Amino acid sequence: MEQAKTKKKFEFTSIYKYSLFIEVIIVFVLFGILTGGTFLSTRNLSNLMMQGVTCSIIAITMTLVIVSCNADLSAGTALGCIGTIAAVLQVTKGWGTIPTFLAVIASCLFIGAWHAYWIAYKKLPAFIVTLATQLILKGVILLIGNGAAIGPVRDSFARFGSAYLPNFGKEGGIHILSLIITLAGCALYVFLTVSSEKKKIARGLTAPNWKRKIATMVSVLALTFIISSIFIFYRGFPYAIILLVIFTAIFHFVVNNTMFGRYVFAIGGNVEAAKLSGINTERVVMKIYMLHTLIVGVASVIYLGRVGQATATAGTSFEFTAITGCVVGGTSILGGRGNVIGAVIGTMLMASLDNGMSLLNMGQSSQYIVKGLVLMLAIAMDVISREKKG
Repeated sequence: MEQAKTKKKFEFTSIYKYSLFIEVIIVFVLFGILTGGTFLSTRNLSNLMMQGVTCSIIAITMTLVIVSCNADLSAGTALGCIGTIAAVLQVTKGWGTIPTFLAVIASCLFIGAWHAYWIAYKKLPAFIVTLATQLILKGVILLIGNGAAIGPVRDSFARFGSAYLPNFGKEGGIHILSLIITLAGCALYVFLTVSSEKKKIARGLTAPNWKRKIATMVSVLALTFIISSIFIFYRGFPYAIILLVIFTAIFHFVVNNTMFGRYVFAIGGNVEAAKLSGINTERVVMKIYMLHTLIVGVASVIYLGRVGQATATAGTSFEFTAITGCVVGGTSILGGRGNVIGAVIGTMLMASLDNGMSLLNMGQSSQYIVKGLVLMLAIAMDVISREKKG
């Protein structure tokens, strides 16, 4: 009887571990068939990733927020507010691109400090604080933007959200510069992975298992080339996608290889134990929210550059998409467990759902129902997986 229970736990844990990849395959195959191949066309996949890049960037640091057992319900509204400030400065006030960037950074730091003060130091529930911030920022958007669309922003500002890498050297439908970047990135990944594995083996942290490691690297490289080919054979890499990859790599490294990353997981696992071990939990939570709002600012610049103008409804429900993407990607809503890369993939999966349902001309009501069910299923699997491990 006990063996049967153990076997069931192992089977469920294995399914949960690979659930994200299973979901990606199901979604892409299903929409590919239902749309007659339109969903899988290079043009559509490129547009899909450009649509999903904004929420994917937000999900990078939303992972840290959720892992630390906190929340942010204001991310989408903050994105809209920061974008409105930038648009007003560019269009109405005539500011240049660099001063506008500085104003965006200042706005992000202010919002981050506001959250950190109430959540980290005054111990107010993150849910309530960020919900209150959402309402405040909606008022600010209407106050400074008068509810009107403001644009277009300068080309030098918009390029981060809409421009592609220069297409010099494009031959036979292949974007040479994008191909070179892909090859360089793959080479760097192999070098860093092999070096890291050798260090772990030398320190006795892991047993040598090069067959498994090589199989993993081959899978990652194959997936990288498949995704990169979407852009290599279309218009090349957009600057927005490059920024997404850079920030994903940086925060993946931070989460897995720095003291700060370990502190974030320690706080999410057991905040009282973290305090007793000497971690300054207030300072760590402050850093989380400051970094998070800075990344939301980056997402705001990219989004504003892509759409060209700020509106009163910009960013609406983006935090929902980012949170859902995090949970679908393996981040536990109960804290203490998360994966930056998984969160980005999960958010892109949500963008794929939006794109596929739009191609099928599904009504808005049906889309909301489907996304709600996906979130509920992801949370249920997360909770069940914790119970099985327990």
